[in-house]
Amino acid sequence: MITVTADELPRFMACNGSRLLPASLPAAVADTKDRDEGIAAHWVAVAVFRNDFTVDELIDRKAPNGVYVTVEMVEFVQVYLDAIVALERGQIASEVETNTSFGTDQFRVNARADHMAYNAETGTLYGDDFKYGWGIVEPQEHWTLIAHAVGYCLTRQITPARIVLTIHQPRPHHPEGKSRSWEITYADLYERYLRIANTLTNPSDQLVTGIGHCGKCHALATCPAARKANMNAIDASEMAYSDEIDNETLAFELNTLRIAQTSLENRLDALEEMAKFRLKAGQVVDGYAVEIQLSNTDWKPGIDVAIMQALTGKNLAKPKLVTPKQAIKAGVSEEVVKSLTERRQTGVKLVRVDANTKAQRLFGKE
Repeated sequence: MITVTADELPRFMACNGSRLLPASLPAAVADTKDRDEGIAAHWVAVAVFRNDFTVDELIDRKAPNGVYVTVEMVEFVQVYLDAIVALERGQIASEVETNTSFGTDQFRVNARADHMAYNAETGTLYGDDFKYGWGIVEPQEHWTLIAHAVGYCLTRQITPARIVLTIHQPRPHHPEGKSRSWEITYADLYERYLRIANTLTNPSDQLVTGIGHCGKCHALATCPAARKANMNAIDASEMAYSDEIDNETLAFELNTLRIAQTSLENRLDALEEMAKFRLKAGQVVDGYAVEIQLSNTDWKPGIDVAIMQALTGKNLAKPKLVTPKQAIKAGVSEEVVKSLTERRQTGVKLVRVDANTKAQRLFGKE
């Protein structure tokens, strides 16, 4: 029987053969600072949603995984919380970190959704996924969100008329905003459930590379398909440059090189992790060594202003202006805050706009 998690499902649906490749590194090596911050941010969201703490009470508190909660983190989390709390009212069942696992005697998908809500009055199911990272994620055909919706419907035995699946990503800029939704019908959801069931019941052995799923693959460093794609990417990057190309060719080359860049970056990250792991184990990787990186000098845990004043006789507290959002919460009018704040231009960035996005800008969303 094949068992996958909802987070692994996008990779499995795109590349069935990845299940046959052994992991190139122990799972713990893949953990990063970004991942730890994401786990802490999710903990903050759940704690506030369940009224265990207020957001202000969590600032400077250490999350269970050891990451300190910052002002910036709670502000980003608040964007997500505001969005899920603002869902239409009525006979609504709302749950965070809820079990949405499902399966048969031939496969199982283990899943835990960030937030699910069902409005029985309107027959609407909401599925929300909180992404704290910077990499843009879209809700359309997002297999993790689809799995949560499928599991929720099967375990609760409901057939909603509308399913609204939303990605909440408060940190990176996106032309469509911090929260982006994809609406489907129950028939659409059922058709995708059948695809999941068929793929997990009768998987192929084919290896398929792609930007969306290769980066988090357990076997990226040793995958033969990824190795071939990287060699092709190097070929693409070495094509002769000409400033006489037309705009259509320019767009094509930009797309090609962006794909090549992402492929190479993903592969490089995987190989660097493999090299560090082998060097720590005492193996020799010619031309490379492990260097311990240190943070900036900081006070040891437990050292605060009161202790320093008692030890040194000096008040080392530093006055700090609160953020604009905190000022509004403290009672300062939004008009005053708006007149005293600004968003500075930090540069110009070229962004790719697909046909869907262009159409929505021209004609509006359905």
